[in-house]
Amino acid sequence: MMLSKCRAHSEGRFTGFLLLVMMLAGPAVSRSGAQSPRIAKADGPRYARSFRATDGTIYLLGPLKTKDAGKKLALCNPSDPPWGTLLNEGAMNTIYAEKGLFFALQDKVVCASNGQCTGKMWRSTDDLKSFQDIETRVIIPEAGKVDNGSHGEWAGLVFHRAIVDLRDGSLLAAMYGNFEHDTITPTNPRSKLESKYKLRAFTVRSTDQGLTWRYLSTVVAPEPAVVDDSEGFNEWSIARLADARLLGIIRTGHYTPLVASWSSDEGKTWTKAVTPSGLGPGCDPYVIRLSDGRLALAYGQLPPPQGPREAYWKNYSIGADERRCLLAIDTDGSGRNWVTSTVSDYARNSAYATIFEVEPGTIVYQADLSVWRVELPPK
Repeated sequence: MMLSKCRAHSEGRFTGFLLLVMMLAGPAVSRSGAQSPRIAKADGPRYARSFRATDGTIYLLGPLKTKDAGKKLALCNPSDPPWGTLLNEGAMNTIYAEKGLFFALQDKVVCASNGQCTGKMWRSTDDLKSFQDIETRVIIPEAGKVDNGSHGEWAGLVFHRAIVDLRDGSLLAAMYGNFEHDTITPTNPRSKLESKYKLRAFTVRSTDQGLTWRYLSTVVAPEPAVVDDSEGFNEWSIARLADARLLGIIRTGHYTPLVASWSSDEGKTWTKAVTPSGLGPGCDPYVIRLSDGRLALAYGQLPPPQGPREAYWKNYSIGADERRCLLAIDTDGSGRNWVTSTVSDYARNSAYATIFEVEPGTIVYQADLSVWRVELPPK
């Protein structure tokens, strides 16, 4: 394998971001042992996002892109969209990019007491030649009077990562947050830092290309009788399986495992959430279906608690907040059986990842300002 470092220069516009690019002739990740890549992370913004345009170009935060399936990075030119710092979790967090229609949704929406919520959208209908900053509406009277949070509290309703095409031509988006009656509070110090309430994962549907969204279904919500270390159900993404079902992979907390739920009716109802084999705790899960039917899942992970639970939380401090980047593969494409490998070991980063299949069996894995090209073994 070869590990190379490159420093991006943009002639005064955007300098000093060091990116690490891994290019591999063989399998890019390993589960343990000397083959595990250990990579010093670059200084730079956490929670960066990326997306792939319809011509195959992958745009990264700032002035960088890749046009050759992740083999090398290049500087954007004046004809490229002026992304600047918009490609991050707090701005363009949920992205839809198809021929003739691009839009990106900001994470949080603001809700009035009548179930009318508004958010920000960046929209292009001419293949990224021009953009409008406009409002998107979420109509969700089912949520009641939503606590939008204040003074830095993480509360309210949030778009997160996933938009999928439904068979009737409408769009389904993943959201999470707290409805009026979602008032259960987290129990451990870390989860209290993450969220004011234990959260629910739910879906909204649009029939006007993302301008307006209406509540469709709750996937999973916290139960009052359950006492655990979770944050409820928050960051999640959706993939359509080869058998046409929808699969959702959902974060429950830094120290509680990811869960999965399936829908056979285009998101109207969902199965009881369960933890699939091979998945542990994780943040910001991002799932895609590969061209050969396998599933790939990127997520980040904090070091596990050491020692008995009571003693651990009694002496807990946030510390260095180091995380590792993980990649899980489900060979049969069901979402029930995963093998998880380490892409990069624990370091000071968010480990909020985005992945793209750029060639059959080859994945570009982006987290913060690091990019890896991952070649999978044959199915």
